[in-house]
Amino acid sequence: MLNPWLEQRLFAVPVQPVLVEIDLPRLNETINSILGLAKNPFSAKLVTNTNPTFGFAALAPVSPEFIRAVNALPAVRMVHADRKSNILQGPAGTNWWPTSESRKIMEAESAFKEGYTGEMVKVGVVDTGGDILHPQLTGAELYSEISWPARETLDLEGHGSHVASTIAGHLYNSPAGVQVEGVSHGRLVLVKSLGRGIGTGFTSEIVNGIATCYNKGAQIISMSLGSEDGEPQGGPENDPEWRIIRSLTARGIIFVIAAGNSGPNPDTIGNPGSCPEAITVAAIDLSGKTAKFSSRGGRKYPTKPEVAAPGVNIYSGTSRISPMGFEQPQAGQGFASISGTSMATPHVSGLIALLKHKYPGMTAEQFKDVMSHKGKTFDNETGWGVPKWSMFQ
Repeated sequence: MLNPWLEQRLFAVPVQPVLVEIDLPRLNETINSILGLAKNPFSAKLVTNTNPTFGFAALAPVSPEFIRAVNALPAVRMVHADRKSNILQGPAGTNWWPTSESRKIMEAESAFKEGYTGEMVKVGVVDTGGDILHPQLTGAELYSEISWPARETLDLEGHGSHVASTIAGHLYNSPAGVQVEGVSHGRLVLVKSLGRGIGTGFTSEIVNGIATCYNKGAQIISMSLGSEDGEPQGGPENDPEWRIIRSLTARGIIFVIAAGNSGPNPDTIGNPGSCPEAITVAAIDLSGKTAKFSSRGGRKYPTKPEVAAPGVNIYSGTSRISPMGFEQPQAGQGFASISGTSMATPHVSGLIALLKHKYPGMTAEQFKDVMSHKGKTFDNETGWGVPKWSMFQ
């Protein structure tokens, strides 16, 4: 079938990229059938990437007629639009909040004193890649799911490196004389699914990034990304990101996803942060107030966001080859202060790595249950508030 969202927009443009969901045992057979339908010299480039874990194949922009022909193939379960998502980063001021200080809000130091550093826990990061030679990120694994223009791993935006440094960056004294350190010492699996100079990726690349994190053993998957439209593509049962998040959550994987930067109006949660199974994170500033830009829940998203964390002027390591890595001279090359729910999300991912070190079987539902009893009264700005180590003891 056609995803209802795609079906409504099938003739909106002459060609568009799509993501084909296929019965897994017949993936290769169906891809060959799709290539056979093309019948042109460019058919070899038609399939931009495949996902042998969940049975997806992404196609370069094709016509409505071709989409219908693909949809008619017997092993095709659904054809989705291959929509864009972006990093969720905003401007920052000069009043730095270094991660060596912001991590204290999560009570990370208490966990470390008890011997729980998260060092045995793998955290997947679906983002713009990472500068794994950066002194805060040495030892991280790095992969790429960018389908074009090349399957590169370099973090040319700096966003993924900053997020990763907040989750599990090594203790380091920056060139500006400021100490930085991630919330945990988790083992990082960095997957580049966003890029192209503006931190953009497609549904297919994000789905593949999630699969790579899972296949590499990540127990937590951190996603500081989303679309402005929080509505799932074609509804809750059809959105490809929701389907995979739900499937892996049932297997014990914890997804931590940014709420979005479309506040302060209600019902501005982005997608896939709107997925009920995810732990969705809002941003607070140094005074503990909700950041104006932080997306809110409301009537459409009554259970969102679940929690909040530091997300304003967060100072940490970033990619040294990205504009972010040198556009703030006072911060030192390879370091930057930036804001966004993108910055709040890795604080929570890092805390969950600490919690998984102590409670290996903890699930997303158990995390939410504790917050519902130990956190503040729920609201649609910051959910149950900031999660802290002591709440889970």
